[in-house]
Amino acid sequence: MDIQSNTLEKTKKFWISITGYRTLLILKSLMVRSYTIDELVEILKNDSITNKAVSKDTVRIAINTLKSVGCEILRPNKANNYKYRLIKHPFSLKISDKELKTFTMLRDKIAEEIKYNDVFTLNDLYDKLVSLTLNEEQIDYVNNTQPLKKINKKILKDITNPQIIGKKVQIKYLSPNFGEEDIEVVPQKITYESGKIYLRCYIFKYEKNSLLNVERILKLNSIDMFTKYDKDSSYEVIYEVFGNSANTFKPQKNEKIISQKDNSIKIGTIVDNEFLFIQRLLLFGADFKIVSPDFFKEKLIDKIKLIQKGYIE
Repeated sequence: MDIQSNTLEKTKKFWISITGYRTLLILKSLMVRSYTIDELVEILKNDSITNKAVSKDTVRIAINTLKSVGCEILRPNKANNYKYRLIKHPFSLKISDKELKTFTMLRDKIAEEIKYNDVFTLNDLYDKLVSLTLNEEQIDYVNNTQPLKKINKKILKDITNPQIIGKKVQIKYLSPNFGEEDIEVVPQKITYESGKIYLRCYIFKYEKNSLLNVERILKLNSIDMFTKYDKDSSYEVIYEVFGNSANTFKPQKNEKIISQKDNSIKIGTIVDNEFLFIQRLLLFGADFKIVSPDFFKEKLIDKIKLIQKGYIE
């Protein structure tokens, strides 16, 4: 008698579990898209756990169960091609605005330490997580503040193709000074620094090496695949030192003094190691400014803003 009771109890628990699983499976399916009742029956039949004793009435019972706990599901009709459509449900992730801000700050910190390809994966993960909140304002906030948001992934894929390194490429570029212009470059290397992706390249227009912000590259117009160009990747920077730093300034071996006044010194240098050069500049504190080139000014400003952001947060 006890054995029969235990068997009945186990069977009952298993039956209740199947009912719950069936209901959740239908909810999961409707969260993806709308389905007809026949399609929902097929979903249950094709599942290894719910593939027994499935009928349209089984689906209707599950739909009514979902409605009873707060799901809003449109009934099938001619206007919606006789499909059940899930409008909303109460099963959402709750995140306060303060928690969300901390959550995105963590994302931004991680993005500084990983490769740019991994940043896109990180963005996708955050998009999926915040979508569970069903909160449109929070979803928009996460999307609008994601790192590398302005990067065109198709252009990035094209410009990072190893086959175009050292080749002449004509690009359409949105210049901060001249607006849209077609320029010819020789791509050398892609770098990811201070939350931005840069293309180090030789620019024929200026006959020198430079850095281009990849988010400003609008299009690859043409590629000359038949000629190889070997260009040194270093470039010249002119900067000025003043104040107390001018009084104690000593040029390094790759630097030359262009002009000197009582309280300022203008220096030209060839940069082949950006990290070390930026570290040198930051040692001057507020006693320096970049004279040229403009791309390096922009890059240094981004770097300083990123440092300031870390202190503010």
